[in-house]
Amino acid sequence: MNSINTVFISYSRYDAVFVDRLSGDLRQQGVHVWIDREQIMPGQQWQREIERGLNNANILIFVISRHSLRSQWVLTERDVYAANNRKIIPILIEDVDLSELPTFIANIQWADFRQSYKDGLESVFNGLGIHPQTTTTTTTPAPKQPNKIKGYAFLSYAEDDMDFVASLKLFLKEHGYAYWDYEESDRDYHSQFFLELESVIIEASATLSVLSESWKRSPWALKEFFFSQEVDTPVFLLKAKVLGPTLAIAGMTYIDFNKDTSKGYQKLHNELKRKQL
Repeated sequence: MNSINTVFISYSRYDAVFVDRLSGDLRQQGVHVWIDREQIMPGQQWQREIERGLNNANILIFVISRHSLRSQWVLTERDVYAANNRKIIPILIEDVDLSELPTFIANIQWADFRQSYKDGLESVFNGLGIHPQTTTTTTTPAPKQPNKIKGYAFLSYAEDDMDFVASLKLFLKEHGYAYWDYEESDRDYHSQFFLELESVIIEASATLSVLSESWKRSPWALKEFFFSQEVDTPVFLLKAKVLGPTLAIAGMTYIDFNKDTSKGYQKLHNELKRKQL
């Protein structure tokens, strides 16, 4: 009988396909796996629920990849968990610069998935004290539980558009999407603000840019828009108010809320579903 209560998997969203496969194999052996995209319910505070998941976990699986080593959120999860002196199992899924690994991680024997998924999985089983009769692996991601969200949307807007943003937040909650908002979400006050924003945007499922003349004049909103494009985070342009010709988004498609709000939200909902966000 497996005595493990909860395994928290810390990873970058870029490695989600691998993590879905791994979590499916662990669940086949009776392990309770905590993954942000599955455990956080609509309307819950993303960062607060992650902290709760970390505190309730017995073991942390830290997925090492070039993406996770650059993710401020993944590194924060690791540090928060390590501070409580609980067991960590690092797993290596691709070649990385080992000099980038923190000392205490570098000194822990990791499970190596680079050459063989099966061998890596057996190493994880050994680390968890699992001894299956036969080793089987899933070839497709574990089925998602209903009514669970896949990620969060980063909200980018000018302060003058808070009236529209308030209704946008209600829409996101009603349709099961979490969001990160500077005014409302938990903050990491130990890091520089622009570094925190970079990590939040990189790990987001989408950036929702609220367009208006105020957005056009906002240096932060424009930087968030351009950075989202640079790191390949999908951007949805939401025209909340009248907006004249704008070079930054010239030729790009936007969802118009200015003429018909209800149709705008229906269009946004359809687009988010089509993008499987």
